[in-house]
Amino acid sequence: MLQVSVKKGKEKRIRGFHPWVYKNDILSFSRKPKPGELCTVRDYRGAFLAKGYINPDSYIAIRLLTFKKEEEIDLEFFKRRIKEALDYRRAVVPENCTAFRLIHSEADYLPGLIVDYYSGYLVIQVTTLGMEILKEQVVKALVEVVKPKGIYEKSTVQTRELEGLPLVEQPLYGDIPERVVILENGIKFNVQIVGGQKTGYFLDQRENKLLFATEFVKEGDRVLDAFCHLGGFGIHAAVIGKAGEVVAVDSSQLALDLARENAALNGVEEKFTFVKGDAFKVLKEMSLRGEKFDSIVIDPPAFAKSKKVLEQAKKGYKELFLRGLKMLKPGGNIVVCSCSHHVTPPILEEILLSAAYDTRTPLKVLYTTYQAKDHPFVLQIPESRYLKCIFAKSFPWEI
Repeated sequence: MLQVSVKKGKEKRIRGFHPWVYKNDILSFSRKPKPGELCTVRDYRGAFLAKGYINPDSYIAIRLLTFKKEEEIDLEFFKRRIKEALDYRRAVVPENCTAFRLIHSEADYLPGLIVDYYSGYLVIQVTTLGMEILKEQVVKALVEVVKPKGIYEKSTVQTRELEGLPLVEQPLYGDIPERVVILENGIKFNVQIVGGQKTGYFLDQRENKLLFATEFVKEGDRVLDAFCHLGGFGIHAAVIGKAGEVVAVDSSQLALDLARENAALNGVEEKFTFVKGDAFKVLKEMSLRGEKFDSIVIDPPAFAKSKKVLEQAKKGYKELFLRGLKMLKPGGNIVVCSCSHHVTPPILEEILLSAAYDTRTPLKVLYTTYQAKDHPFVLQIPESRYLKCIFAKSFPWEI
């Protein structure tokens, strides 16, 4: 196996279980590395640190799999890791949920691998060259441990191109339906496995949707669900919170069609108005018409995919928050979200505060939340805490 030595002082971070070795950390190789191959990482004196896989052309040159010298990276290794992950999900995912994130990359010490479970089917996403080489063993281990009805690959993220990999969408095991019905907090959702966004559904908001529906929405409320996707927040508000009316906005016709089906699946379609369009324009038009809501959710896609566009992204978030606050009734609730890891919790608070100042909206923050428990973040990697939500309530004052 390839041996890689790191520079003096760089071993401390690895001994603290940080799962990455950066290109600039490397002191020497025992031979010329082959992209994607397994390797052993040692300190500058030759002492064992960890094992992982290497891509010498990447900024993150080595992604670590184990810190045990005697542990081999083989089929049994993947079976152990997957069983650990499955046991954890069984402990934290409620029984009335039949969909969850099974493998969350570095958070399960399987970097470059995402696996989502949808009512007996698995959808996997492989993002790195090293994990691509190991994929056959991963699939075998998933079949043995999880015993799924089928496994579908949706490795369509752009980061694959940085690793020299093509975008791939294909069945890997069993018969794969185009759609599958899942339960989320006891609510039915049709999920588009083949051809849908991401792996089919945004599972990371499960706990936030429940919190919104149970603590913020009251019977008869008028609710705005901006960037609604498959209707998650809005349908939770209608079914659990017993909202009287939900206006659901999204730019994707496919998403709106599925959201409409999901509303019907749960018997609340008569409460919904679906609006197709750019949320920036739609919210502006609604605001200018003087529309008002008791509760508003603004959950946009990632605006800040790199640090260089952060300032521009902040302006986009503020515009949306301004429009939302202008439509919020006194005493109403607003939930604002960002899934950009560059938008830290303090930055998101700063943007909401600025919008509150400009609209003269007095707000009290009740919760700041993150991604669901089946999407844990790694303490050593701040970037892995990507999803942030602020739950705020306006004071019941007429200004």
